[in-house]
Amino acid sequence: MVSFKFLLIFILLLLSELIFAQYDFNENCKKAYSDIISLKFEEGKKLIEIEKSQNPENNIPYLLENYVDFLTIIVGEEEDTFEKLKSNKILRINRLSEGNKSSPYYRYCLANVYLQWAFARIKFGEYFTAVFEINKAYHLLEQNQKLFPEFLPNYIGLGLLHALIGTIPDNYKWLTKLAGMDGSISQGINELTLVLDSATDNSNYEFLKPESLFFLSFIELNLKSNKKEALKLMDRFKNYDNDNLLICFSKASILKRTGNNDKAIEVLLSRPETNEYFPFFYLDYLTGLAKLNRLDNDACNYFFNYIQNFKGSNYIKSAYQKIAWFYLIKSDKKKYKEYISRVLRIDDKSMVDADKQAVIEAESDEIPNVYLLKAQLLFDGGYYQKAIDILKEEISKNDLKTAKDSLEYNYRFGRIYHEWGKVEEAIPYYEITLISGAGFPYYFAANSALQLGLIYENKLEFDKAKYYYKKCLSLKFKEYKTSISQKAKAGLNRVENKK
Repeated sequence: MVSFKFLLIFILLLLSELIFAQYDFNENCKKAYSDIISLKFEEGKKLIEIEKSQNPENNIPYLLENYVDFLTIIVGEEEDTFEKLKSNKILRINRLSEGNKSSPYYRYCLANVYLQWAFARIKFGEYFTAVFEINKAYHLLEQNQKLFPEFLPNYIGLGLLHALIGTIPDNYKWLTKLAGMDGSISQGINELTLVLDSATDNSNYEFLKPESLFFLSFIELNLKSNKKEALKLMDRFKNYDNDNLLICFSKASILKRTGNNDKAIEVLLSRPETNEYFPFFYLDYLTGLAKLNRLDNDACNYFFNYIQNFKGSNYIKSAYQKIAWFYLIKSDKKKYKEYISRVLRIDDKSMVDADKQAVIEAESDEIPNVYLLKAQLLFDGGYYQKAIDILKEEISKNDLKTAKDSLEYNYRFGRIYHEWGKVEEAIPYYEITLISGAGFPYYFAANSALQLGLIYENKLEFDKAKYYYKKCLSLKFKEYKTSISQKAKAGLNRVENKK
């Protein structure tokens, strides 16, 4: 009997060792993960090969290899690379599917592979397969949470998915319900914050902090559009220098979007640019934007670098537009025309708003009002006083040669005062823009109505808010229509039954 008990204990210990060996996120793997998240792919891959050699049963290296493929595709945005790496997905799924299902890492690893390839496919328009993979990842992570509620890594992917699902308009929510998927932005933020807080307190999970910080920054800036909450995250970045390019991107994005443009430029200029990092050329574009917002004399150099080096399609048209703007504010209309015309020579599949706007400007064959352009650029950089000074001191009525110029003049006053926190001064300018611009195809009137709705919603004057949201939705315009209309619909949903 004693020998039988001993044998049983021995077998159980052996099985637990086997399970652990299959999913050993050891120090070697943590270091590889950290290098990969920092975009030091070659260093990460060396550690992966060492781990494979030393622990051939360990499945974690195959998850880490997928991170390399995913970030290579998302950061590089080269379709040829995407096509070349696509076949790796099924190889990793097959390997990970053979793992032990009693480990919390089993479903977690599979879900991450599915989720990462879904996002990669969305980048290149493979939406049908991406939807299937997102659904697969969601249900794997949900099941894993029920089985292992204390398993912290699970909440990164789950938090991101819950937040993304929360952005789906109400009239499409039935589709996610049909797929058995649910979530909200606040739920996603809470889950990612849980990871961040726990990783801060528990050194075993400290390696998860950069990824959770990156996704939290993305959600606050792009899904929730909460600049104050995004700025609070800067305290979380204090222990990170600029040797992680994803963290550098997050920090610079937060600083730029919250009116701290000078600090954003400092972060971007201090980033490492050595060969040990996978090239993140979008940071050149972002540096060019930040410097153009400050009206720096070398801003165009960064756009040229981006155009020359980046092999994807997004923001190339926008970069040419920004170079054209650079020369326009230098009073060189000939070079403005030269570079804005290049926008129409590019035949690509870019769907980002910045490129669409560049095309609209190039096709219009109208040269922007240089004073309004300067005010817009300074406003985008958070230089509110300088922007107001241009509107008040440098522009005369004779400079406003078109109806569009007159509309934008009042609109810029409203936007600057609003973002500056001078809401009462912004309101009359929004009202003038709305009344004067309702019959034009420009976005100025519609966005003024939206901003008035937001102002009165914050004042708890819900009837007024409702009026302006409905007014926004009633206007006919082309620029930024999807974004503005979605925000107005969301606002109307919030205040519909409030008094």
